[in-house]
Amino acid sequence: MKKIFFILAMMFAFSTSVFAGDKEDILAVFDKYVQAANTYSTSLPSYYAPNAKILRVVNKKQGGQKVIVIPFDRYLNELKSRAALAKTVRYTNRYENRKVQKVDNDYKLTATRLPRNDKDGLPCYFIFTKQGDKWKIKEESLTTNVQTFLNAK
Repeated sequence: MKKIFFILAMMFAFSTSVFAGDKEDILAVFDKYVQAANTYSTSLPSYYAPNAKILRVVNKKQGGQKVIVIPFDRYLNELKSRAALAKTVRYTNRYENRKVQKVDNDYKLTATRLPRNDKDGLPCYFIFTKQGDKWKIKEESLTTNVQTFLNAK
């Protein structure tokens, strides 16, 4: 009986330490991602898994929300084409209340995103998956008040 208890305790300790290590790794990757995004780095696409799912949850002026799925290739093109304008207006995002939880074999980072001059913040999440020895964003969901996403095709 003592052996079984010892084995179970060791398995629990090992799984807890793996989660803690993964969580720290994901937070470190996310910090680098935020820095790259806020400095308009050309390395930004390297933080994403191929064909990552990009979602924009638009708060509609008349109430309610609409989820827009942006094709990954279009997202990458828009990152490049809009970088100069974003840099000119010094557009940045801060992320507060970051939490990481395990979801199947991946990890979900949830946070409150504070775009440029926003004081209230908007919910967001990023799902990280391990590819080789690197953590990559396989899904990104940002809530926004920007209504032009509603006209996106």
